[in-house]
Amino acid sequence: MAQALQVLIQDSGSDRLVASLPSSLRAAHRAAADLTPSKIVFCGGSHGFQSAYRRQLQNLGPIPMPCANGEAAGKYIDSSEPILVMGADGFPRSGALGAFVAEARKAGKPARWIQGGLAVAAYYPRAGDILSSSETAAALAQRALKDPGEFVGVQSRGEWLAAGHGDSVRLAEQALCAALPKDTDGYIARADRKLSIALSLLLLKTPATPNDITTASLILGLLGAWWLASGSHAWQLAGSLLLWFCCILDGCDGEVARLKLLSSPSGAAYDLWADHLAHLATFVAVPIGVHRMFPQASFELPGVLLVSGFLACGFSVWWLVLRKPEDQRGPHGLLIERVASRDYVYLIVLLAALGRMDWFLWAAGFGSHAFWLGLWWLSKPRPSAV
Repeated sequence: MAQALQVLIQDSGSDRLVASLPSSLRAAHRAAADLTPSKIVFCGGSHGFQSAYRRQLQNLGPIPMPCANGEAAGKYIDSSEPILVMGADGFPRSGALGAFVAEARKAGKPARWIQGGLAVAAYYPRAGDILSSSETAAALAQRALKDPGEFVGVQSRGEWLAAGHGDSVRLAEQALCAALPKDTDGYIARADRKLSIALSLLLLKTPATPNDITTASLILGLLGAWWLASGSHAWQLAGSLLLWFCCILDGCDGEVARLKLLSSPSGAAYDLWADHLAHLATFVAVPIGVHRMFPQASFELPGVLLVSGFLACGFSVWWLVLRKPEDQRGPHGLLIERVASRDYVYLIVLLAALGRMDWFLWAAGFGSHAFWLGLWWLSKPRPSAV
């Protein structure tokens, strides 16, 4: 059974915003993800703080998160449990906090995380060793980080992201943005990330939620498919460019969710189904647009092949990959997710510009069936070597 741990997070006077959120809130999310503590206590955190960041605090889960706000530390801290005190104006990278606490527990005595000659975090095996009944939580946090007692020192190697002034805030935001790309990004669409991240940073300054962005992407995607279904070369090109912009926007909803600490299973499910609907509308629009552009030719066969192939691919990717936990998706799971991404939109833009969407219709009609059949072939059990 894991040892209980309580976390006390120091507040700075300004508590500078890093990508629209206070560093203390980001530190709390890191602690919740890395340590699953018994409680997280904010030294300050008035009712205004709690109401302004209600959704982010709710995403921390069932962990109690009292805000001391000038009250005595003894009201919130259990003297018999270990305590981790985290400094103001910064937060750790993902996974770094767990490594620090594991090293401190192994030493079996108080430990400090040192960066730039200053303590950014401190661990005590028993909170009672530092707790004073009359002291406020803020005073306790400050003293815990400056206690002259004997400590094990843990030197930071850039794993603590400082955020105490303008330059450090900018570097911390850059570090957060650098962690946004995912391994499942399509091979071509990885280039989109620079554009989507730049747009996401602008969206952070607005009240837009991740679900708002998903809804906007879906509406624009359906509009792009509508234009793609027209018989006009100009409208088809405009529709293809709008679909490309939707690819950029589709990356923004997840980026904003991670930057604003608003990721949720329901939001991820909404994003997935919105993507499916936009994809389906696009593949239905292509044969309609080709037929309107070339009314003398018959495109029923490739149209049926394209739509049925899309549905078969969607079911196959879900059944063979997405419905399974990430660690059980097999050696081909990552490859399949990359290939099944929206990279095809680049081909649509190119062929729409050339006025040859009929080429895409035939190629995608047969290619989609080859793809889902290949998935099942790759996923079938192989006889073990004797």
